[in-house]
Amino acid sequence: MSCTTCDQKNPPDTAACEDCGRRAGPAATEVTRRLCIAVLLDSRVRDSVIPAILHNRFRAVAHSPGVDLATVLKYALVGQKRQTVRDAALAVPIALFVGILFSRAYHLLPAPILLTWLVVFLEMYGACQMIVFPHLTRDFYDPAEAPLPNSPEMRERLTDIADRDTGNITVFAGYSPFIGYGATISSWSFTMNVARAEEGEQVVPFTAGDLHDRVAAGLRDLGLPGLTVEDRLFVNGLDLRHDGEPDLRSVLLPEALAPPVSRVSERFLRDLRDDPLTRARPYLTATVTGWEGDMVISIFLRFALLAEKGLLFVEASCSLLPPLRDGYHAIDRLFNCSATEQLARIAVSAAGRAVGAPFLALPHARKALFAPRDRGRKHDVEGGTYNYGAAYSLREHAADTRYHRYFQRLDKEMYVKAAEQRVMNTLTDFLVEHHVDVSDLREHRTTILNNGIFVTGRGQVHSQSVAAGAGAVARAERGGDRL
Repeated sequence: MSCTTCDQKNPPDTAACEDCGRRAGPAATEVTRRLCIAVLLDSRVRDSVIPAILHNRFRAVAHSPGVDLATVLKYALVGQKRQTVRDAALAVPIALFVGILFSRAYHLLPAPILLTWLVVFLEMYGACQMIVFPHLTRDFYDPAEAPLPNSPEMRERLTDIADRDTGNITVFAGYSPFIGYGATISSWSFTMNVARAEEGEQVVPFTAGDLHDRVAAGLRDLGLPGLTVEDRLFVNGLDLRHDGEPDLRSVLLPEALAPPVSRVSERFLRDLRDDPLTRARPYLTATVTGWEGDMVISIFLRFALLAEKGLLFVEASCSLLPPLRDGYHAIDRLFNCSATEQLARIAVSAAGRAVGAPFLALPHARKALFAPRDRGRKHDVEGGTYNYGAAYSLREHAADTRYHRYFQRLDKEMYVKAAEQRVMNTLTDFLVEHHVDVSDLREHRTTILNNGIFVTGRGQVHSQSVAAGAGAVARAERGGDRL
């Protein structure tokens, strides 16, 4: 696969370019393919993703590992265009229905009902036969063949989204910074005195960047399937105007009437690593994409060195993108059916959709024709109250609340524990090489690896099944496969 910036050949899919450092385009995963089918056939999914991402030009784009967002949006536009044609065709049975009601010829009511079903059926059948079956099956799916819109403006917008989706910045709108990566499933942190040397030794000075680079190299050597390790900057969208640092704003938001930049240099990230108090936080991000993209584990690591006090703060957070909901897998089961059974299933599905189609036709047509191309309100941007952060993630929106396979749960545990063990081992080895007394670190290491809990200097503990401290609450999930 070639880097979109320097055209150099690189290791597959989501690996970082070895020449320019830019991440290559997202993988052509099964998750992307299924999301393409969903936005093509399901108006509910399509009506959420188009306004939230395509028409929201001031907000940042939430990257999700293993999802080619621009390709999904191309099929969403195809689905929207087909729906517009279908809604126009529904005007005939709607007019017929109204005419029957006024004429009180109620015995003719089955005619518009049948005609409505026929319109919906033909649109669904045509979408399956002309787009889904020849282009979106496992054997034939190719993101490069995704249809482009006719509008030059929309093509430019899709190119911009694709570029932002491969950046190294996440600008978030809400509380959690890790939007697009799923829910946080565990976290831990601790502080330790790195000014205290081993007996008879003197501490060799180091920076947070030195420690970061060592841990990053250790994680890359893990060799887990679908592993990518990169540096990523996380910043709140509200901090890009008047609340944040001026130097930071000038880099991340050079224009107020434009979205934040999607990429910063490695030098800029390194400078931020050495500033533990900045509002923009750089994290070492390790992502494991398994089960054809259906399950993604991400680990975010940050090292802050308070040199004047000789303290090292280490924090880690793990996020999980669960499998897509079962409905996103349903279309694959249709591929394996005979032609007659395919026809029957589409007919039954069309009957269900035909019930609400006439009532939704007018609102859908209105949105398609008159929806503003920019959902951000200009006066909010100019007034300095606008939140530039991403508030919507399609991958998170489509995620289930349960594992689909028992082994998915075991793989999640394996990936998290393997990464945590490598982090703690590498951290210990690094500090020992710099003659730091690691007796406290060994205690933290044992607690984290054995229990997967949150540790601070004050002894507060949090996990999925136990919590301690003032106001702590313990909760444990029952049931074999619930997240």
